[in-house]
Amino acid sequence: MGLFDKKYCDICGKEIKFLGNRKLDDGNMCKDCASKLSPWFSGRRHTSVAAIKEQLKYREANEQALKSFTATQIVGNRYKVYFDNNDKKFLVSASSNYRAANPDLISYSDVLSVNITVDEDVDEVMDENAEGKKVSFDPPKYEYEYKFNVNIQVRNEFFDDINFELTSNRPTSPESELYNEYVAMANEICTRLTGKGFEDRRKEFAYYKNDPESDVNKPEEKKEEVEVWYCMKCGTKNEGGKFCRSCGAQKPITEVSRFCPECGTKITDADTKFCPSCGHKL
Repeated sequence: MGLFDKKYCDICGKEIKFLGNRKLDDGNMCKDCASKLSPWFSGRRHTSVAAIKEQLKYREANEQALKSFTATQIVGNRYKVYFDNNDKKFLVSASSNYRAANPDLISYSDVLSVNITVDEDVDEVMDENAEGKKVSFDPPKYEYEYKFNVNIQVRNEFFDDINFELTSNRPTSPESELYNEYVAMANEICTRLTGKGFEDRRKEFAYYKNDPESDVNKPEEKKEEVEVWYCMKCGTKNEGGKFCRSCGAQKPITEVSRFCPECGTKITDADTKFCPSCGHKL
């Protein structure tokens, strides 16, 4: 078969127009048939004609199932996660008309894992010296950008995972309101699909390591331990102090293990100043 010979789609049988061929493992597919496949499907070149036909049957059934899908919750801006918390199903789409785009409808029970990571992009802001050369500021200055990436591993015959960027407008600081909005979105997605919240690991960012004044870099202050004791009269729990906060009874004196250095007699009263056996001053 020559380079410019006519090619026909092995899926629908129509003639494939110039530059419209999508090569399969054992045949050809037109651009129109390819557009009907799942947006999360990859590996077309290693897929057979028979497998593509099976996926298109699944996609037709998915399109019908979408007609009864009702979103009770939507998370995201550009890429949006639509949840039907009544029927326990969800879909992900960046289309303004998701029904027309036919996104895959997934049951909560088919979710294997949800992994949301935050990429930190750091660029040093440079100064210019008298010779026109770029030099670092003293101390150095940096610009930051943060990207939230979502990976949802699923149980599906035609694809293994759903990958998309949650951020439509990337935050420039992990302390910003925008960053916290995306943390809330990530937490909602994780909690809804796995029952576990999003692990926010922002304290590991270079943003904090590059700022010596950041609270993250300051040593933690040691908190003074407060003795907890229970009143012998009324049973009230007290923290510190010498008298019960409820009834005013004196704190019980804890037995001490002191011994007279003169005769070796054991002293159990903390207020004892003279040995009761030999009179030696303690």
